[in-house]
Amino acid sequence: MSEGERNDDPLIGSTLGGLYHVERLIGVGGMGRVYEATHVHLGKAYAVKVLPEGRADKPDATARFLREAQSATKIEHDHIVKIVNFDSDEEHRLFIVMELLEGENLADRIERGALPMDEAIEIARQTGDALQAAHDAGIVHRDLKPENIFITQKNGRDFVKVLDFGISKIKNPEHGDPKLTATDQIVGTPLYISPELARGVAAVGHRTDIYALGVIMYEMITGSPPFTGQNHFQLLYQHGNEAPDPPSQRSKKANIPAHVESAVLRALEKEPADRYESMTDFCAALVRPTTPRRAWTVGIPLLAAAVVAGVAFILWPATAPPVPPRPQIAVPPAVTEKSDDPAETSVAEPPVELVQIELNSRPGRAFVTLNGDKRGRTPLTLELPRGVEATVRFSLRGYRAQEHRLVPIEDDALAVRLKKKSRPTPPPIKTDF
Repeated sequence: MSEGERNDDPLIGSTLGGLYHVERLIGVGGMGRVYEATHVHLGKAYAVKVLPEGRADKPDATARFLREAQSATKIEHDHIVKIVNFDSDEEHRLFIVMELLEGENLADRIERGALPMDEAIEIARQTGDALQAAHDAGIVHRDLKPENIFITQKNGRDFVKVLDFGISKIKNPEHGDPKLTATDQIVGTPLYISPELARGVAAVGHRTDIYALGVIMYEMITGSPPFTGQNHFQLLYQHGNEAPDPPSQRSKKANIPAHVESAVLRALEKEPADRYESMTDFCAALVRPTTPRRAWTVGIPLLAAAVVAGVAFILWPATAPPVPPRPQIAVPPAVTEKSDDPAETSVAEPPVELVQIELNSRPGRAFVTLNGDKRGRTPLTLELPRGVEATVRFSLRGYRAQEHRLVPIEDDALAVRLKKKSRPTPPPIKTDF
C-alpha cells in the first residue's frame, strides 16, 4: 500500500465511538484494517481493528469479528494480545480495541532466512504456552500462521504475542459450538493447514493447532514450509496425504538436533491422535532431548549388521540423541552346595543387559515380528539383548514387507517407510485380424 493510499483513508483523523482518535493505518488483513488510535481522555495509544464496510451486515463476518474479541478476553494470557474494547460507532462500524504492539510478525522475520535454533525454539515455546492456555479454556485457534505471531521486545528479549482468534472454535456451555459455513471450514493460509481441516472436517480439536505450530517450527529452522504446492488444491492434497521431508534433508547446513527433528515430525503426523497429547508436550520435546517415541532416525549402532539384501529402508541423516549405556550391576555368583564332583558345582550366568529400540513406520500401525515372533504394531518399543543379532520384520496390507538385521549396541530408534505394492500389469489383449 502506497503512502498516498494510506493518507486517503477516510478513517484517519476521525474518532471512533467518540473515544478513539485514528492516527494512522498500521496494516490491512482479510478481516479488517488495523489503525493506531489515541484514547481522547487517557491519551494512550491503542491498535484498533475495524470491520470493513460492506461486511457489517453479514452475520458470519460479524460473528467471526465478535469471536475474536471473546476468545482473546476469555483466555487472558501474557502471550496473547490483550483486547480492551469491542464496540461500534455512529455509522455502525464494528471495531476491536487492542494493546498497541511494536515489533514485527514472524512472517517478516522468516523472510530474512531460517532462524537460529535457540531463537526458533523460544518463539515456538512462547507460542505454545499461549495456545495451551487457549486449549485449557476450550478454544482452538485454527488459523495459526507466522502472520498471527507477533514478536515484540520485553526486557531486551523476544516476546511473543498471538493474534487473530477470529476463526477460533469455542467449546463451552456459554458460547456453544459455533457452526461454520462451508467456506469457513477451509480457513487461513493453506501453507499451515492441518490435514483434518484440509479434508473439510468441521469438528477439529486442539491438535490442529499442534500441527500448525509444527509447520511453523519446520519453516523457522529450514527457511521454507514442508509443503509448497503451486496452488491451494495442491497444498490441501499434500497436507492431507504426503509425508514431509525431514527438516535435516531440507536444510543440511542447519545442523538440526535429532530431538528437534523428531518432535517436529511427530507434530506433523497426519492423524491427530498420532501427534502430541498437548502443546505443552510438543514444546517440552523441542526444548530438551529425550529418547524419541517417534524418532525418524536410524542410529549408527543399528547398522552394525548388514541389511537383508534386496530390502530397502530409509536412513535419515540425523541420528538419535546418544543415550548413556545402562550400568551393569555386579551380582555375586551363586554357587551350589559343594560337591566332590567338580562337574556338579555350577556358577550362575551373569545377567543379560538389554537395550531399548524404538520402532516406527510410515504409514503407521505396521505389524512387527522379532525373529519370527509377533510383537505388535508400530509405534513399538522392543528390549533386545546388547550385541545379539536380531531380525525385525515390518508388514502392512497393501505394502511391501521390510526386514532388517540388527546388532543393537545402545538405546536407539529405527523407522522405515513402507512402499506400496505395485499393481500387476494386465496381460495383453490378444486380437486376431
